[in-house]
Amino acid sequence: MTMMTGGQAAVEALKTEKVNHVFGLIGSATMEIFDALYDAPEINFIGIHDERTGTHMADGYARASGRTGVVLAGQNGPGATNLVTGLAQAMAAFSPVVSIAGALSTAHLYRDAFQEVDQEALFKPITKKTWTAPSADRIPEMFREAFRVANAPRKGPVQLNLPRDVLSAQADYAPLQSVDEYRPCAAPAGEASAIARAADRLHSAKRPVIIAGGGIKNTEGHAAALALAEALNAPVVTSPGHGDAIPFGHPLNAGQMGPRGNLVASQLVKEADVILALGTRIGFNATFYSYDNINRDAAIIQIELDPTALGRYFPIAIGIWADAPTAALQLCDEVTRLEKRRIADDWTATFKADRRAFLAARDAEAITTANPIQPSGLFKTLRDVLPTDAAITMDAGTLCLQATDALNYWQPKSLFTPLDFGLVGFSYACGLGVK
Repeated sequence: MTMMTGGQAAVEALKTEKVNHVFGLIGSATMEIFDALYDAPEINFIGIHDERTGTHMADGYARASGRTGVVLAGQNGPGATNLVTGLAQAMAAFSPVVSIAGALSTAHLYRDAFQEVDQEALFKPITKKTWTAPSADRIPEMFREAFRVANAPRKGPVQLNLPRDVLSAQADYAPLQSVDEYRPCAAPAGEASAIARAADRLHSAKRPVIIAGGGIKNTEGHAAALALAEALNAPVVTSPGHGDAIPFGHPLNAGQMGPRGNLVASQLVKEADVILALGTRIGFNATFYSYDNINRDAAIIQIELDPTALGRYFPIAIGIWADAPTAALQLCDEVTRLEKRRIADDWTATFKADRRAFLAARDAEAITTANPIQPSGLFKTLRDVLPTDAAITMDAGTLCLQATDALNYWQPKSLFTPLDFGLVGFSYACGLGVK
């Protein structure tokens, strides 16, 4: 057993999770944490000017790295309320952010104390879960639960409030559990018979198309998705905001579909007879929930890690609860066992010709000399000068919506947007976290 303050226990819990970056703003409510961080050189504390900015930075870091983003609001009350917009954005993006805030001493609750606000009620609607640590000895348990919930499908932000007296109190602590003891990371595969039925449908399709969504992008599962696409010789469209789910230069990449996508990709989804929705909800930004943007007569095979997303917006022929890249490889194995087919070759050849013509026209018709600057000219200039390893962050607005398809995303995890929440003030702070 080791005697520590609650603040020291909090930092030990972060070290157990192998956290190496914390974005935060120092405040008196959490001084015990900052004292312990000073003695933890393995954790890089990145100071911020306001808590909302820090939350966007933690969000960007989480999306780019695949790790958990951590933001620390040092002050209760206004320091905590400043977290709200950033956490709401992370919730909409299914981004695993652990937000930590100081909280009022328990003896001062319900007394109209200085900076008193009901932080439990404040954060519940915009996080997966919110806790307030009741005592110092339970802080490691609270951190385990916070990281577990943030990283469980669907991922998302959580809020942990730490009262002043809990952080300053001392307790005896047993050695902290390792991550493997409380947060296993194995991803589920698709059920064998469902995979076989889906492979048969795809194998017999005349006009197949794959929609690659966040379940491919966020897992960096592009190799699995493309292996399946190549086995089927089927075009791949990306769902809005995930134009970087597969590399721009792949010959089967049609770009972004839907009302905010390009004409070639959108037409594929409107004409397909079998649609494989691979790690996507097929939600608002992809379809506006309307058959104007997806073929009503298509058989939809949906693969999702969140079982509540299966068939939620459109009826499906086959629903598979599974990790998208894992299921894609299962389908690839199943498809390659079947007799080699050429039934969709004409469909895919036509798509490739249409795609080449679209890209050529996009460059040829760009207006590069007008004043004021025109979007088409701006996008062409950026396509010409941006390096292939660029990470691009955006705010909300029509220009940014257009840019999710109008720029070239050469490698996965190079596009970071607030698409599902649509806020301004996100891009620069997110970019700092990504970097």
